[in-house]
Amino acid sequence: MKYILKKYWIHIVFILIIYIPIIVITTTRTNYSLILKGDTTKFNSVVDIDTDYIEEGSFSTIYVISMDKSTVFQNLITAGLPTVEKYKMSTSYTHLSDIETYKAGKIDYYSSIEIAIINAYTYAKLDDDSINIDYKFKSFDVTWYKKDSQFKIGDEIIGINDISNDSEIGLYNGLRALKDQDTIHIIRNNKPLDIIWQKNIDSVSITKRYEINYDTIFPKLKIKDTNVGGPSGGLLQTLSIYNKLTKDDLTHGKKIAGTGTINSDGSVGEIGGIREKIPTAIDDNIDVFFCPKGNYSDAKEAYDFLNGRSKMQLIEIDNFKDAIKYLKELKWENIMKLFKN
Repeated sequence: MKYILKKYWIHIVFILIIYIPIIVITTTRTNYSLILKGDTTKFNSVVDIDTDYIEEGSFSTIYVISMDKSTVFQNLITAGLPTVEKYKMSTSYTHLSDIETYKAGKIDYYSSIEIAIINAYTYAKLDDDSINIDYKFKSFDVTWYKKDSQFKIGDEIIGINDISNDSEIGLYNGLRALKDQDTIHIIRNNKPLDIIWQKNIDSVSITKRYEINYDTIFPKLKIKDTNVGGPSGGLLQTLSIYNKLTKDDLTHGKKIAGTGTINSDGSVGEIGGIREKIPTAIDDNIDVFFCPKGNYSDAKEAYDFLNGRSKMQLIEIDNFKDAIKYLKELKWENIMKLFKN
């Protein structure tokens, strides 16, 4: 060994000088998060509905690639790129592991799917009495917890003191008015557990979960598994499901995409990564892009920066009804164009 070190010491030093810095910058994590341009996902690949209505165009959601706790190397190679957004992570999130972050994203995603199904079937039933959906509120699931809190990602909150999940509003109001030493009833890993709320250490973020009766739902529906996480596709999920339940095709042969969460009342919430989603949509030749009202200013700025590259229509949306109204009016615009020609 001494002979090898003596004979090749120059080579060894050279290798160490070159490779140690590379190893350091490619493995050292920072408290920054990167959002990169992603891709579009058609909802035909996510939800199957047992109808034979023809859809000439498509509904797609736009996803971005998020790198939490990015490495020094990742920060260096993406510095200055217009399609990459870099921001410092809040210290309240740095204690979460990659697995916990992924799990929280999946919880948000399936919550979004459930709310999309409920909204779509409920609105479609107004025009077709044969459509049916039975569902009930299930729980508020934990998607973030304060460091050192007693809670974990995925905990299902089903009650507080004597308030149960029989009342969604009652349970929600109970969570907003939590007092020190209140008893919170949860399900963790399929087992019931009681947690005594400690105001000084406990804090959580939650999302709604519903239990849909897939035996009585009509038309029948099947959700496919996907690697996509997060709630940002809620609006487009709702539109896609609604369109499969109604006779008139709302796509009119166009590629329709967008972003935005969907709430139980049909309102559309803002999301992150809008600046990266606009060039993604343009690159994929999207015709109509629905954007939440809260994100419209940033979306318009990104859209104007790429002006001339696309004929994509950027449409500001506040609720699900706005999107339906726009797509129905689009049909008459197409008919008028045919008369003019």
